[in-house]
Amino acid sequence: MPNLLLGPPAGNVMTLVLVLLGVLVCVLLVSILVSWIRRQIWKGKARMQDAFDEFKSLLAMATPRLLSITEADGSVRRAHDKWSRKEILGHLIDSAANNHQRFIRAQLGGEIKLPGYEQEAWVHAQDYANEPWDNLVQLWKSYNLHLYHVGTKIPSERLNSICFIGTDEPVTLEFLFTDYVRHVRHHLEQIFE
Repeated sequence: MPNLLLGPPAGNVMTLVLVLLGVLVCVLLVSILVSWIRRQIWKGKARMQDAFDEFKSLLAMATPRLLSITEADGSVRRAHDKWSRKEILGHLIDSAANNHQRFIRAQLGGEIKLPGYEQEAWVHAQDYANEPWDNLVQLWKSYNLHLYHVGTKIPSERLNSICFIGTDEPVTLEFLFTDYVRHVRHHLEQIFE
């Protein structure tokens, strides 16, 4: 039995140093990984908060402007191959319906696979050109107020849920929501041109 007062045998010192060094490296790597994960979660929350703020602002700004457009102005096509304002707003309603499914299913399943959206076919099938303008505005407003509510309830741990939409590259739920807000802004700008 070695004499403990004299210390461990010389060969074991090097082993002990290497083990301690390995433990320190592991602790450092875990610490770096945890810090990176926290930063990613914080960035995701910040991007979502920016999207919520923009979405709320868009809804508040757009609704009175949409209601100020007349039935006749809503029906006018700017070109033969372009949608009228009614059809653009109908497209936004379709987008809300498609994204509503995505936002909920991605939260519940963690990974979703859904078909793409055939926008021309949807707009044509629903004949938005002959729908009363005020009805379209009210439906768009109500649906998007609900989607704003839904978005604010998405748990942060679900923001990285993977979503496969049609044949597109997979995206996260966070991307879907922030991209939806961008999409709404883009088409509202077209309506208000």
